[in-house]
Amino acid sequence: MANKQQHQTRGISASSQATPTPQSNPSPENTATEAPTATSGVTANKSVPSTAELRHAYYPKWMRSNRVGFLAAGFAIAAWAPIIPFIKERFILDEHGLGLLLLCVGAGSLFSSPLAGFLTSRLGCKIPIFGATITWACCIGLISVVNNIYLMAATLFVFGMSAVILEVTSNINGAMIEQLTGKTVMSGLHALYSLGGLTGSFGVTFILGAQAGVVFAASAAALFMLSIVLIGGRYLFNRAQLNAEEHGQAAYSSAASEATAAPAPQDTATDVATDADAKQQLHQAQKQQLKKEIGQTQRELPEKILQKRYVLHPIILMISFMLCVLYLTEGAMLDWSGVFLYEERGIDLEKAGYGYAAFAVMMTTFRFLGDRLVGIIGRRHLIVLGTITICCGFILSALVDHLSTNLICFALIGIGSSNVIPQLVSYVAKIKDVPMHISVTLVNSFGFTGVLVGPAIIGFVAHRITLPWTFVVLGVLVLTVTFLSFRYLRASRP
Repeated sequence: MANKQQHQTRGISASSQATPTPQSNPSPENTATEAPTATSGVTANKSVPSTAELRHAYYPKWMRSNRVGFLAAGFAIAAWAPIIPFIKERFILDEHGLGLLLLCVGAGSLFSSPLAGFLTSRLGCKIPIFGATITWACCIGLISVVNNIYLMAATLFVFGMSAVILEVTSNINGAMIEQLTGKTVMSGLHALYSLGGLTGSFGVTFILGAQAGVVFAASAAALFMLSIVLIGGRYLFNRAQLNAEEHGQAAYSSAASEATAAPAPQDTATDVATDADAKQQLHQAQKQQLKKEIGQTQRELPEKILQKRYVLHPIILMISFMLCVLYLTEGAMLDWSGVFLYEERGIDLEKAGYGYAAFAVMMTTFRFLGDRLVGIIGRRHLIVLGTITICCGFILSALVDHLSTNLICFALIGIGSSNVIPQLVSYVAKIKDVPMHISVTLVNSFGFTGVLVGPAIIGFVAHRITLPWTFVVLGVLVLTVTFLSFRYLRASRP
């Protein structure tokens, strides 16, 4: 009996221990202390920027480096234009011989266009741009001193390769920024290209006019290029982001899961430390994910650009032809304006570069006014008036034998060229069945061959009919762009 009572007493005692005793409501001080413990993981997540916010934060840095790339691309093409008459004089070449020599530049440019896409998909944009800049600097130095015609031809071939790799890769980098951020940046970047051309032509011409010599002018141009690209190109898309695209998903998932886990710390100090660790882990995970997105874009963009359905699109082909003709006029100003003023108008050899400078000044000035002009007269009318202005500039420069008039004519060509190319690029960017970054890169890559291949063709034609009459032919050729613009660019959208 005693054992039975003892057993009941133990049961009652055990049940009383299992039943929770009511607790008093926690004080505000206790609530404030315990709240971070329950929500530490959420707090960490809310204060860490998302991938979209990181893209927005990095956008100014990306743009700064991409502007440097376009500035360098324009400078690279224009800086050697004042040196061309010296090359012609050094090797005692006629128009046909100079055209053959310039063809080496065009051959290098044609070879490098597909190479640029291949390098970008394997190495990112930063390494090709840096490599092309260093190669260009070495080539411009060799051009100023080489006395062997065959070594000069080889140097010009590599020179053309480096210039086009720099230009095409900068365009791809800009297209990637547009794809990652959803912003339109190409028009502003091409304005920097024009500014680079203006800087190159004026800078080298000024040095030559000061009787400093070709070697000093070429060395100064090489030093300027190396300085701006190697210092300012820090945030170009690079190879590390390609590696992140290959290996970043697992790292992102692991770090994100660790960061979003909500541990139960024992005290406030441990809670704060855990929050800081969680924030750092998640921030690193977000940065890794952004690198993965950039790497994926770098790998896929060149492959998408070369797809047959994009390359053979009828509007892409038409705009590419129009841009090729317009870039041909820029190539004529770049490579032949100095020769024209020196041989046909008797200007001093050191000052022959002022012809291209007059063209570049007006083209750059009116390019910055392009958006306002489009708002006043419309895209189609601006393209038509611009091409007619180019035609008049070429024909008048050929027919009027007066130096000041010729400089005015070259300025007119610059005014006409200033906004025709950007507006054609803007038009093609609105093709509905071709992504904008692909259409812009394609037409720029195809059209840009006119700058480097065109001058060689001009040399062959000038050998047959003289350089002034070749300018007349160019003016008439530009009228084909006038006709195509008037006939097919009726609608505001393709």
